[in-house]
Amino acid sequence: MAISVSHAPTTDRLVREVEPGVFLIDHHFRGAPGVIASYLIADDEELTLIEAGPASTVETLLAGVRQAGFEPAQIAQVVVTHIHLDHAGAAGTLLRRLPRARLYVHPVGAPHLVDPSKLMASATRIYGELMQPLWGEMLPVPADRIGVLDDRAVLSTGRRTLRAHDTPGHANHHLALNDLATGAVFAGDVAGIRLDGLRHVRPPTPPPEFDPEAWKRSIATLRALAPRRLYLTHFGAYDDIAWHLDELLARTWFWTGWVGSRLAAGEDPQAVSASLREVDEALVAAATHDPTILARYESAGNYRMSVDGIARWWRKRGEGARA
Repeated sequence: MAISVSHAPTTDRLVREVEPGVFLIDHHFRGAPGVIASYLIADDEELTLIEAGPASTVETLLAGVRQAGFEPAQIAQVVVTHIHLDHAGAAGTLLRRLPRARLYVHPVGAPHLVDPSKLMASATRIYGELMQPLWGEMLPVPADRIGVLDDRAVLSTGRRTLRAHDTPGHANHHLALNDLATGAVFAGDVAGIRLDGLRHVRPPTPPPEFDPEAWKRSIATLRALAPRRLYLTHFGAYDDIAWHLDELLARTWFWTGWVGSRLAAGEDPQAVSASLREVDEALVAAATHDPTILARYESAGNYRMSVDGIARWWRKRGEGARA
């Protein structure tokens, strides 16, 4: 897997206020803007951070909090939509830096934040020597500073209320957070990857928990919320909700069937991922002239891991049919 890594300091503006009291903080992951976002909610002097991001960009995240006009020590709550390293890798590091903060997570994910050794070992097998420069070290979160959010649990942040929704498909420890005051939904990865406002939505489908049938139900959950806006970790705010979710659903099942049929015909997974890249990047390139966009989509969701996730789902499906 050829991956270049850069976390050079940037003088670019890290923050923009996407609606009153909600700040998007750009992690500039691997030195590039517009790949990983956290969202800072400021209401009635209460600060809640949604998404910790990777440990490798924690200093950029904290600089972004300061650029928004706050001190990191003011943050009282950190919520992660799920425990993958690009969303929760910095959780333990952040809690060491944020003396008031409590971390909230899906109940399935909580034990892995208390003891992240399995997560780190699994990721190290994938990334090898790139593990540290890409993601940094995932430190444990003290058990007494973790709160779990079950399906439809609510969390107050100032005068706002966030309602958590269990939304598997990308991962079985995934939450989407509905701001009941504004109708916005902080969607993590269950609403896919979409960069720079392009009319192109990609499903991140990594192993081991990708499940298109569960994802279809989760998309229905999002539709039922009738969100005014979707906030994506990868990346930014989108208001064309119906089109976005239709596109995500269609591409999730297209990828699942297309990859499955190629693998069933005996093609090597590496060759399938190269073909998937060719098909998808042609669509992205047709939608923009930005020369950086293909690399940034790859940073947000790797093609080979997407193929591996789909392949695993088809194997499990076949094993279930034979049982």
